[in-house]
Amino acid sequence: SSLFAARGPDREGAAGAAAMGAPSTEEAGGRRFARKLNAMLVLVFVDCLCNGFADHLWGASRLRLNIAIFAISLGLHVGILLLFFMLLGHTFLLKYGLLLELWGEFRAVFLFFLLRFSLLVAARGVRLVAAIKGDDPATYWNSTSIHGLFFVHNLVAVAYDAWMLQQSHSLARVRFHRPRLWQRHKRGAGRVAAPQGMSPASLR
Repeated sequence: SSLFAARGPDREGAAGAAAMGAPSTEEAGGRRFARKLNAMLVLVFVDCLCNGFADHLWGASRLRLNIAIFAISLGLHVGILLLFFMLLGHTFLLKYGLLLELWGEFRAVFLFFLLRFSLLVAARGVRLVAAIKGDDPATYWNSTSIHGLFFVHNLVAVAYDAWMLQQSHSLARVRFHRPRLWQRHKRGAGRVAAPQGMSPASLR
């Protein structure tokens, strides 16, 4: 079944809106969701560009560019998490304030965010310090710890970007938008709390 297809009592309203040439509420929400997914793809692409060129810009003439890349990289990383939170706003879990359920389902996103953020600050920080000091590339790369940090950060960055795209697209699954399907999905893990304003019987 389609994620944003109208069902039950909503069908008449959706049909009426379609007859008048106006998109239904679910159709409009689906379009906003798709735009946010596209924005996530753009942010990840720009993050990959910054990550790919940050260690190849040397010289005093490129100091400002190195500072800009440092700031942009941090901003992109935080922006990706905020955009993911905006995508969560389309799910019934956030709409009904089921924060414990939300944390149980997506806590790995926040933990992975902290891991990559720590590596990003470390990797870009030492690179920025080297740029400010005017170190030449030979001096900078003549360090085992720099090589190790570069290798680990780049591996984690690629994994993080790919995983965030996968997690973002997973929010289009119907179970995140239909309480009954969510309860069916979580039935094996224990009882699911009913959203505010809804009785447990209405979720069966």
